[in-house]
Amino acid sequence: MATKTLLTTVVNGEPSGNYDGSSQDWFSNAVNAAGYYHGRSGVQTVGFSVTGFTGTITIEATLDSDPDTAAWFDALAYGDASSVTTQNISESVVGNFTWLRARVQTFDAGTINLVTATY
Repeated sequence: MATKTLLTTVVNGEPSGNYDGSSQDWFSNAVNAAGYYHGRSGVQTVGFSVTGFTGTITIEATLDSDPDTAAWFDALAYGDASSVTTQNISESVVGNFTWLRARVQTFDAGTINLVTATY
């Protein structure tokens, strides 16, 4: 079993990683998904931990080998730009994806504590 971190602590208004502290829309770095390693199952469990979060987090996936030139598509959506959410939740995503990344949109408030993918 492997766990990959898509996002670590990101506080609205404070620069961290790919987040510049002011953008409402941005992407995490890409991480290897289950399909990257031949013979792995196509089931990934994505965990979200947020506090006072307003916005959406979309897990994007690709089947391509190079994440920099990949054709990305939506695999799972989390959150609601019109409400404040505090929770820890996990969802399963099925597919032999090679890469995953998180796309954050309408990030208006709160903290993203952690977003992970386990397979």
